[in-house]
Amino acid sequence: MKLLGVIRDYNYLEYLDEGLDGLILPINDFSVDYFKYYSISDIKEYKKSTDKLVFVVINKMIFNKELDNLLDVLKELESINVDGVFFYDLAVFNLVKVNKININLIYNGTHMVTNSDTINLYYDLGVKGAYLSNEITKDEVLNIRSNTKSDLFVLLLGNPVVAMSRRSLLTSYFTNKKKSKEDLITIKEPKSGQEFLVKEDSNGTTFFYNKRLNLSNVYKELDSKGINYGIIEQGNYDSNQYKELIKSFVHFDKKKIDELAGHNRGFLYRETIYKVK
Repeated sequence: MKLLGVIRDYNYLEYLDEGLDGLILPINDFSVDYFKYYSISDIKEYKKSTDKLVFVVINKMIFNKELDNLLDVLKELESINVDGVFFYDLAVFNLVKVNKININLIYNGTHMVTNSDTINLYYDLGVKGAYLSNEITKDEVLNIRSNTKSDLFVLLLGNPVVAMSRRSLLTSYFTNKKKSKEDLITIKEPKSGQEFLVKEDSNGTTFFYNKRLNLSNVYKELDSKGINYGIIEQGNYDSNQYKELIKSFVHFDKKKIDELAGHNRGFLYRETIYKVK
């Protein structure tokens, strides 16, 4: 399994030196649900600095007025020769196909990538990768692996996205409360007691689980069964902690990972009803 990082600072060369195989870079104006975004210039600089893998995220809903700019971005990414583009909106797929752009597409349907039938449909259309939902069990992950040729990506460690709204919910909340606005807050759902991070930016408002997902307990099994890529998010770890996490996956040390990240295994062993079957 190749390890990919999602970072929140500018030290990517340092993290790559610790053993990451590459990075995932959300692109300005066309990606959501991240804490740091990158320009085309940033991606070009990355490609000049290292021969490690680079995947770009384009996962927002696309408006008609953005299509021309999106096409330009896709052509730029083709010329840069990125290793793949995670996409959500089918506008990305259509622009790539209609304009014969040579880009490796990865289906990133958030909560909808839950079964091999969906993945294989996209595979037959030329999409050779899929980012699996965080809300399926280990057995379902392995079943998908057994029934598709697609490259599979899983979140090994990070704060999963729960929901995203185009509305500026924090702005509305703080305006109503007549308080100074904050762009990142923690809330608690009263019935379950579950905490969520709520982040607002120019694209809208994103809700994240405030408890990190940590799949260290199945990392080696997923690797041995042929899961192609594992994603390790920096989140709010400082530089030294994140390096320690990376090293603990590369030179596998489950105890150390669990000390740094906790024991939240998400839906590994329990099914969710909120799923396309």
